[in-house]
Amino acid sequence: MAGPVVSVVGLKGGVGKTSTAIALASWWGMHGSRVLVVDADVNGSATRWFGRGRGELPFLCVPIQQAPMVIQKGNIDLVVTDTAGGSRDEAVAYAEGSNLVVCPAQPSASSLEQLLDLVDLIRPTGTEFVALLTLVDSRRRGDADRARKLLENQGIPVLEQQLTLLSCWPQAEAAGCIVADARNDQGRPSASAARGWDEIGAMADAVTLLVDRPPPKA
Repeated sequence: MAGPVVSVVGLKGGVGKTSTAIALASWWGMHGSRVLVVDADVNGSATRWFGRGRGELPFLCVPIQQAPMVIQKGNIDLVVTDTAGGSRDEAVAYAEGSNLVVCPAQPSASSLEQLLDLVDLIRPTGTEFVALLTLVDSRRRGDADRARKLLENQGIPVLEQQLTLLSCWPQAEAAGCIVADARNDQGRPSASAARGWDEIGAMADAVTLLVDRPPPKA
């Protein structure tokens, strides 16, 4: 049997679902957990990231069609599902099959509106969820602060750590490596890799606490 399932869910693309899923799996894998990333997106972004790593990434990633066979074999501590964006029915289904749903969103009006719609779908399932602000422009921190306040005023839990828009992210994706190992075009370590990895660690540790927390009493 596999361990807890964390699904990264959104109703629109471009909010950092794949990056978030890979980041969580990378951190947990580097710290000793056996992690399976299930790529449920028809675009296969997580699978391609994993493939470029040529077996060097600290987790396993398979398309959703192969997931049952891998899970049946056991020896999986955590499952991270990178879901497709856009389908409301699928969002509900993934929530129902998860221990925790992480909902990435940019601090923009359209992204936040989609997140509010997503929360309306997840809440009736009873599955715990948390919002994560992603692609935050460090030059516009006020946007993230306002987004956080808006969500919290709606009773939506938001992770304290947000993921900043940094060059290490596309560099890591292109190379098929973890963010900590990202390099620039000259082959030197990315100037933002250490910061990106620190942010991932804080985010992953917070998610770990939510996954390990006992469910509320009925």
